[in-house]
Amino acid sequence: MNRLFRPLLTQSFKSTGVYLLLIALILAISATTALKFSNEQIQNAVALQAAEMLAGDLVLSDNAPIEQRWKDQANTLGLQQSEVTMFGSMAHTTDQFVMVNVKAIDASFPLRGALRVIPDAPQIQSGDVWLSQRAMDLLKVKIGDALNIADGRFKVTAKIDHDSNQELGFSGFSPTVIISKQDVAKTNAVQTGSRIEYRLLMAGSAKNIQQFEQHFKQIQHPEAKNKLVNDQVLDEQSSLRLRNASEGNTRLMKPIANLDTFLQLANILTILLCGIAIALTSQRYVQQNQDHIALMRCIGASKQQILWAYLALLATVFAIAMFIGSVFGIGLGFALLQLMLQLIPHLDVQFSASAMLFGPLPIAMLTSAVVLLGFVLPSLWQLLNTPPIRVIRQQEKSVKSMLWMLLAGTASLVFFSAVLTENLVLTAWVMGAIIGLCLILYFVVWALLKFIRNLKSGISAYVRTPYQTAFQITALALGLSLITVLAVLRTDLLERWQQQLPAGTPNQFVYGLPPFDMPEFKQQLEAHQWKGTPLYPNIRGRLVAKNDQPFSAQLVQQNNSLRRELNLTQSTTYPTDNKIISGTATFSQSGEVSVEAKTATELGIKIGDRLTFSLPEGLLQAKVVNLRSVEWESFSPNFFFIFSPHSMDENAGSYLGSFYVPDAEKLKLIELIQQFSNTVFIDVSLILDEIKRIVSLLVQIVTILAVLVALSGILVLVACLNLLMDERKREVALLRSFGSSKQKLKRMLSMEIGFIGLIAGVVSCLFAEVISAIASYKMDLIIQPHWEIWLILPVLMTVVCALIGRYRLSYLSDIPPLQSLREMNQ
Repeated sequence: MNRLFRPLLTQSFKSTGVYLLLIALILAISATTALKFSNEQIQNAVALQAAEMLAGDLVLSDNAPIEQRWKDQANTLGLQQSEVTMFGSMAHTTDQFVMVNVKAIDASFPLRGALRVIPDAPQIQSGDVWLSQRAMDLLKVKIGDALNIADGRFKVTAKIDHDSNQELGFSGFSPTVIISKQDVAKTNAVQTGSRIEYRLLMAGSAKNIQQFEQHFKQIQHPEAKNKLVNDQVLDEQSSLRLRNASEGNTRLMKPIANLDTFLQLANILTILLCGIAIALTSQRYVQQNQDHIALMRCIGASKQQILWAYLALLATVFAIAMFIGSVFGIGLGFALLQLMLQLIPHLDVQFSASAMLFGPLPIAMLTSAVVLLGFVLPSLWQLLNTPPIRVIRQQEKSVKSMLWMLLAGTASLVFFSAVLTENLVLTAWVMGAIIGLCLILYFVVWALLKFIRNLKSGISAYVRTPYQTAFQITALALGLSLITVLAVLRTDLLERWQQQLPAGTPNQFVYGLPPFDMPEFKQQLEAHQWKGTPLYPNIRGRLVAKNDQPFSAQLVQQNNSLRRELNLTQSTTYPTDNKIISGTATFSQSGEVSVEAKTATELGIKIGDRLTFSLPEGLLQAKVVNLRSVEWESFSPNFFFIFSPHSMDENAGSYLGSFYVPDAEKLKLIELIQQFSNTVFIDVSLILDEIKRIVSLLVQIVTILAVLVALSGILVLVACLNLLMDERKREVALLRSFGSSKQKLKRMLSMEIGFIGLIAGVVSCLFAEVISAIASYKMDLIIQPHWEIWLILPVLMTVVCALIGRYRLSYLSDIPPLQSLREMNQ
């Protein structure tokens, strides 16, 4: 084998094919390594950003003090801890009385994010109180003033500038004041029957956080209810609850979930782009070496000797690519993270060479090696089994050989796409759609080209090998479409996030508005021209039966909506972001109800069922007339159940709604709050600002990733076009030897390559639409056509390919034909 390997190695590095193969392999290793490593770091960083709004990675909350066993478990796992007590109380000065939300913290709060006050202070001291801006405005106090909270007297020492612990909920209504945890007792505000929430915040490594969650679920599993666990009986109605960042901030986690899907899709597309590059370059490399294989066969070399010699050659090429690709991959990963830190200063990412060396890099190397073998071995094996005389005559590759090559290479791509993304469902959807489209469109393009060739017209001269040209068009279209998909999805994501937080998004919630105050309150909003949602009657009630049958104990245990009181309302219209999925959209009489679709599925509720609710004034029965989808991430009131008008007594409850107040008119809002002192006003502007900041961060990340993958795709397109042109070099040399003029050659190449570019552009549009539709479905985005790409891509590809065909090979016309033919065999 050594006698074959040395000349084969020397000959290979004299040709261009091996260098293109090296570039493709280096691109595959470096791009997939850097992208996967960056994705992991971004996911961790964004998860930390989400945890900031919870002030920790986990929050264990209860209406009773947190049991010591949970703290001991957190200590065992090495988790940081902070204890917070939340309760409502009356804050007052000599002249002002305001109901406030009191947050009592310890010295370690917060575990994630930052608590900033003005003037700056490292931690709160006993006897001090920090106030939000709204609390200071309502109480009309300033720094240094005295303030009473229930029976305790405090000194105002700072204004809260930023609190990382921003959660949206009626239990966390503003205005907020912060005191030291050791001062809770002196307020005497916590009495029997008081509404109070005890929180244990925890933070640590992802592994330890997950272990605590698993431990909690094992003990709190529904099957363990009313059983002895750690010598204690777990109460079925226990208020103990564990939340992570995703559960604590559903409005924030939806964009983050979309980003995660986008990252995984970027991984899949990068692998595909690199796979295309390896496939095309490896095939060209094998074709360039078919004469050498025939020569070795003629001088007596066996198939096994040639096979092992080529495998050794491929191993050498791969070793070189592995070394260079590793260096480039680590460098690219570091550069990408540094770029993100420059553009996104708030992003908390850390570069670790060891994490890359023992994480993404080995997977990228194995992926590239298997993809290389998958695309090379079938063609190599076919050449080894071809008689030398047929190889020398350079017979066209058989369709069977191409199919085996594509099947082996595609199988390796699918497998490693699933490994790299760790998302089997998304990989199956995307890869399945791409493979199916490639097969369908290949045969459609092949049939079209064959039909054109059989026409025997002027254009038929530009179609010589339909099956090979169809393969080139499909590959070119696939590479172009994969770049287009990320650009399209980025635009769709931006539109979706902007739609979630448009200008004028309600930043104030009103809750508990008495019915007799409702008309005057509406007049005040209209007078100030503060636009908002309708004011909905809010009546508390429990769902107790379906079709006169109580829900099973198991279902009650599994579904929280059956174990608590719900906010019920009645209205002639639905919230603007609700959509009717099934049933009639309008109510026809009283005693009808619309149900949120997911809740209906969980409880087995269908259209036509009769539901029974327990209200303060008695039982209420209503017939289900439709099911609705609800955007819980929106900053508008939403309900599980909406009744037809006159089904309930609106005076039995209160009203709730949301509205927008410009920053310049916040002082007017203070006057409104003082006028309606029995109503709770919830300021969500800080949460809106935080979510807008995170969404802005996500937009920048998506842009950077799209550019990175696009650059990889452009390199693949260049390689694809170069290979396309390489296959026409011999034809140009032959035509020159027969006396064809430069102008005729340029016109021929422009027409042929431009025609291929036109078809590739049209096919790529279809590819991009289907793939983006699948990704949009997985990211819960609106599936919509993108007419602009149908106008841009075909024209762009036609012009680009025509120009390349006209000028890329024009230098060949200046080279003597004999020299060109000799170069083609080198």
